[in-house]
Amino acid sequence: MTTTTPVRARRRWPVPPSLLLGLAPIVVFAAISAWRSRPSDDYATLGQTVDSVVHALVIPEGIAVVALALFVTALGWWRIATVDPVRTRLRWTMLAPILVLVVCVVRLPLIDWTALPAHYFLLLAVGVLFVGVFEELMARGTLLVGLRRRLPEMGVWALSCALFGLLHLLNALAGAGIGPTLVQVVFAASFGSTLYVARRLTGSLLAPVLLHAFWDFGSIGFSATADTGDFGKLTLLGLIGLFSFGVLAFGIVAGGIIAWYDDRPRRLAKRWRSVPPMAAFALEARGPFHEPAAAGAAVTSGADARERSRETG
Repeated sequence: MTTTTPVRARRRWPVPPSLLLGLAPIVVFAAISAWRSRPSDDYATLGQTVDSVVHALVIPEGIAVVALALFVTALGWWRIATVDPVRTRLRWTMLAPILVLVVCVVRLPLIDWTALPAHYFLLLAVGVLFVGVFEELMARGTLLVGLRRRLPEMGVWALSCALFGLLHLLNALAGAGIGPTLVQVVFAASFGSTLYVARRLTGSLLAPVLLHAFWDFGSIGFSATADTGDFGKLTLLGLIGLFSFGVLAFGIVAGGIIAWYDDRPRRLAKRWRSVPPMAAFALEARGPFHEPAAAGAAVTSGADARERSRETG
């Protein structure tokens, strides 16, 4: 008598990738931001003082990081949301994040480090790090996991950059002007492409997180300490800004080519999908062509045998 051990039901964890779950954090964040924003808010003063850094960056972004971390942990997506198992082979695209890093470094001397106390810059570093972790885990993490469930990599790249840019439309609800907000949307979408390149090159979300935080630190730090009467610094900053737009345009090209290159196997599979396999040709050859030849050979061999029998008889 044989006994069978019952098979236990396998727990479905981590949760399989899902487009709806991938979009959920960005939708929830947009809804909460729209609910909290007021047209009377002074967006231009964001991060200008110690109090603003604490209440507008460190506390809310810290809460957002914890909430998103719990969400990712519940899904079991830490590995797929933060690591790309295959890095891109297009090493020349490394120039895009390197040039962004150069811009970040060049802007540091333009900050007046004596205009505000030292703990302001420390708190600012913590705040922008929270921003980098939250926005990258959301836009280049869970969102990529969800989009890759349904779209080819070209669509994943394009839609993730577009959604990241459109997310900054919420700044208009917080007191920012329509014109500057639209410029920021385009800027953020192109910057998102460079951050996508950084992830695909290193295979890790850490690189875009640090690059994002470094960029925000320079932007907020300069605006908080800028002297509007120093035309030399303002002119230099303007030139750096023009160079930055060129760098980010290159980031769009690099990100698009990486995604297009990744979709090459998919395109080839689609192109050759209607071509029958070689086995079909082999079967066809054995049927119409080989069988008659074999029959003819049998008839010929039979006739030869009868002829030989008559000759010997």
